Amino acid sequence: MHFSTPFVLSSMLSLSLALPQLGDPVVQPEPGRLPISYNEKTTFRTYASKSGGSKSGGIDVEAKASQPFTIKAYNSIRPEIHMMDIVVSKRKFFIGNLTGSLCPKGTMACPTGNVTALKVTENRTAELDVQINKKQSIYVGPRAQLRFQPPGYAVPDNAQNVSFYLSPNPIPAEPAKSAFIFRGRGGPGKATGYLACPLPEVGIFQVFVDLGTIKDSWIPSGDKSQCIGFDAFATNYTSPVPAAYMYT
Repeated sequence: MHFSTPFVLSSMLSLSLALPQLGDPVVQPEPGRLPISYNEKTTFRTYASKSGGSKSGGIDVEAKASQPFTIKAYNSIRPEIHMMDIVVSKRKFFIGNLTGSLCPKGTMACPTGNVTALKVTENRTAELDVQINKKQSIYVGPRAQLRFQPPGYAVPDNAQNVSFYLSPNPIPAEPAKSAFIFRGRGGPGKATGYLACPLPEVGIFQVFVDLGTIKDSWIPSGDKSQCIGFDAFATNYTSPVPAAYMYT
């Protein structure tokens, strides 16, 4: 059964936790935290602890398995992506697209396959929620694209697939909320969030991980300045069966 404590990413603003508006002075983090980045295209911050441990909103990020969940983009000042579903298709992740899935003819009780659901493991990896008995691993490609593999395929050697987390209760006032985070390796190329980069098709964006090393040539439009930073809200997926037989 797919039951879990509700997840929804936590960067929702409240009066007591309001972040500065664009152009306002940057408020210093609380003692014990160092800001990794503040992207003017977003309304949230990412923190790391001085000891090097992963943090989200000041709460330690635990490495433990989750129940399946869906994800949405969160950037309240960019309505073209804000609270839009993040889905998979053609082995990539998109905003504004339809989920790509497949159920072989003759399969008993095929899932609907129109929802993208995923989960994280205690090994800090992530995979799609599928009925087929071979996992579909999620990874970050060498050009920072968020991608997934066909059933049973190993992650490419030049990809990153470790350091996926769900942050527990990032905002104490909102205990039911959670963030889907990819930390990646430390140093140059460390992940600081996600990017939605526009495709030629109006209203469709491809999802990248903001590694700080992205080149224009990696982006569909050829101009990384057109990408929009966002955080990823996670919401529990409570169906008693997997979301899809397999994703394509």
